[in-house]
Amino acid sequence: MSRPDSRPERRAAGAAARPQLWGVLNVTPDSFSDGGRFVDPEAALAQGRRLVAEGASVIDVGGESTRPGAEPVTPEVERERVLPVVAALAAEGIRVSIDTMNASTAAAAVEAGAAIVNDVSGGLADPAMLETVAGLGTPYVIMHWRGPSSTWDAVSEYGWAPQDVTTELMGRWHAALAAGVQPERLWVDPGLGFAKRAEHNWQLLADLGTLRSIGARVLLGASRKRFLGALLPEGSAVEERDLLTAVVSALAAGHVDALRVHDVRASARALDVRQSIAAAAETAPAYRASYVASPPVDTRARGDRITLTGLRAYAHHGVFDHERRDGQEFVIDVVAHLDLRGAAAYDELASTVHYGVLAEEVVAAVESDPVDLIETVAERVAGVVLRHGAVWQTEVTVHKPQAPITVPFADVSVTIVRGRS
Repeated sequence: MSRPDSRPERRAAGAAARPQLWGVLNVTPDSFSDGGRFVDPEAALAQGRRLVAEGASVIDVGGESTRPGAEPVTPEVERERVLPVVAALAAEGIRVSIDTMNASTAAAAVEAGAAIVNDVSGGLADPAMLETVAGLGTPYVIMHWRGPSSTWDAVSEYGWAPQDVTTELMGRWHAALAAGVQPERLWVDPGLGFAKRAEHNWQLLADLGTLRSIGARVLLGASRKRFLGALLPEGSAVEERDLLTAVVSALAAGHVDALRVHDVRASARALDVRQSIAAAAETAPAYRASYVASPPVDTRARGDRITLTGLRAYAHHGVFDHERRDGQEFVIDVVAHLDLRGAAAYDELASTVHYGVLAEEVVAAVESDPVDLIETVAERVAGVVLRHGAVWQTEVTVHKPQAPITVPFADVSVTIVRGRS
């Protein structure tokens, strides 16, 4: 079974990591966001080029509106709309995602050059979708879905939306695996605005880290959604939601792997600001770390942890020449705090941290480049632990049992507590 940190294309966790931007390109006459401006293939191609120039790494092409009240279209009509655009964009070397619930459209679009299948129904609208995607071998986005918009009023009840959505997405994740989709190909999307009231969308944004327990990459689509428009004066144009979308992009960037947006330029600039602040933080003197408080503990999983005790490494750290020359043994204890509810519920390694791999990474980090202080070694180990996306806080203790002390002693150690920003 693949473990989360071994999957290709999975971005490294950390404050400075920058998610991809997926530009939305609707080639429908009834889109809520652009009113059919890109139905003509030439206009759509020009818009796709524009979005790439503004910073999009993927163009997400859709041929059926999913807004509330939209009329469904047949797969044949959908293909007539999307295939010329997909083929033209792919011919220019642009990475294309096909936004469809229909297996036949997904297959035809991939044949035309699409590289990703983005299914807002998570394989529920078309029974053939999961098996089709498994055969295509492309990345597959599973969005949280409780049915078509006509049913949303009846199915939009949640206890705590992040946990409910994560649990339901994990069920679809397992269904995709059972159909033969490789785990490294899977993405999840919480489906903001789909069978969710405003408070549910805000809850999901406030607790995006819960989605990480699935072990898949995360796509977020908040762009121009109605719950953002509720923050604006009544009657505001839909484009006025782009500023709010960019704010969401910056705030969510540390928890997702890609952001699906209409105005790529605005979100790209917001990510530039966030990345510049993160880069400055990384250059702060090491002593500042001891004065930075850890983030608040997640009260819903306060006690969940994985503990590794007594990891032994031989390294050449120390302030004395003989320590650097001869080396000595260091003993490391690590506590990784993470939400283990998903792992326990589904008995899946992908929903937790592979402690054998973590142990190897910790020892390798300790045995790397010599430094003077075990405080520095502890910071290095904490960074290794927090690179695992599911871990939100860690406690690291570095023992130096052979420390050059002239009086009898049992142990010398340094303990630090660090959390994800």
